Amino acid sequence: MSYRKNVVIRDLTIFGFEDNPFASLGKEIDTVVSIDYFESIFEPAFEFQILLVSAENALTSLKLRTTERVSLEIDHDTGKLLFDDLVLTSFVQCESESTASSFKIRLQPASVIYNEQNKCTQPYNPTIKSSTHVENILKSNLKLSEDDYEIEQTANPDGFYGNRWKPFKAIYWLCRRAMSASMPEDGGGTDRVGFLFWRTKSKCKFKSIDTIISEGKSGRCFEYIQNDGISDNPNFDLIDPIDEYDQDVVRDLQSSRFGQNRGYVNLQTLAHMQPIPFTEEKAKQAHLGEDKLFRDFDINGKAATTTYAVINDFTMRKDGLVTSGEYEYHPERTVAQSKMRYESLLSKALRITVPMNLQLEAGDIISIKLIDSMKGTDEWRSGYHLIKDLRHTVHFRDNGVQCYTYLRLVKDTPGDD
Repeated sequence: MSYRKNVVIRDLTIFGFEDNPFASLGKEIDTVVSIDYFESIFEPAFEFQILLVSAENALTSLKLRTTERVSLEIDHDTGKLLFDDLVLTSFVQCESESTASSFKIRLQPASVIYNEQNKCTQPYNPTIKSSTHVENILKSNLKLSEDDYEIEQTANPDGFYGNRWKPFKAIYWLCRRAMSASMPEDGGGTDRVGFLFWRTKSKCKFKSIDTIISEGKSGRCFEYIQNDGISDNPNFDLIDPIDEYDQDVVRDLQSSRFGQNRGYVNLQTLAHMQPIPFTEEKAKQAHLGEDKLFRDFDINGKAATTTYAVINDFTMRKDGLVTSGEYEYHPERTVAQSKMRYESLLSKALRITVPMNLQLEAGDIISIKLIDSMKGTDEWRSGYHLIKDLRHTVHFRDNGVQCYTYLRLVKDTPGDD
């Protein structure tokens, strides 16, 4: 077993008009040079980038136009990537010689095409939950079946006019205003805000950051241990840990990490609301590490920045007031809290390289152990992390095939939980 080498491309077929096979591996496509697969918790679609070789410009002769359907199957010791409904969205010739030419193609799910075609035009009822609107948009505008998505139920209703928004934009607008119906770890209130919308190889997902963290810590969690190289032992190795950014209190204060004074202006009535402080509710959030405490400055729970936002017609607020939320839901507070939650999640970023593991997805929680030179495990930098971005790579080289997974990890609080 070798997680770095044992990979087989069983199928790569491009279908043309009337679903007839245009090109397939071993025929019009001579060989595959590299495959890169991307996911991110801030991207609504995954993406393949494949570099391949075709003898005597066979692919050009086929007059590929993009939008062709593509089937792909890649087998690896950790699982497989299997798709039969990808869309070829980009096609470019890289090099051309007398005997062969190389091409790069980009493959994405069909939802990226539907997002450009199908705009949101209907009113979305303000008495219906945000999660219901998301589900309807996924079904109606993006043509997804119930097996293609996973939606966390929201506690709050919300509404807006379609405004001819693209479906992805409408869902991201709801993300910032959604409040989870699930209970926080301390059991009090429904203060889980900060939703994410993204797509992995398995499903589209609409979930709150706190639920992602809670489920990830209590479910299956891979452990990776820093080593000088990658081996095939039962415990996965990680190499090349690079801190992209770590503690930066000035940046955090400027980005509303700990709170903000937020005010609103109504363009129709010219009414305005004086800025009200909204601060982080640590007791009601799930964390990946220890709570952040500061030694000499009273930073926790303090709003250091002031922002103003505009109330627009598309929110369907009938009375034009800011505080028109129902029950525990108040949009002005939720938007500010979501901003803090996003900034909290992104307050630390680390890049690592691991042997290819197709079971990993963006949004998973993993546990890592980093080395503190001459002391063993670095407990402060180790612990639970969330996968923000990942890239699975398969590169065929002169000395054989190499398979790695590159991860960008984020963590809201330092230390091991």
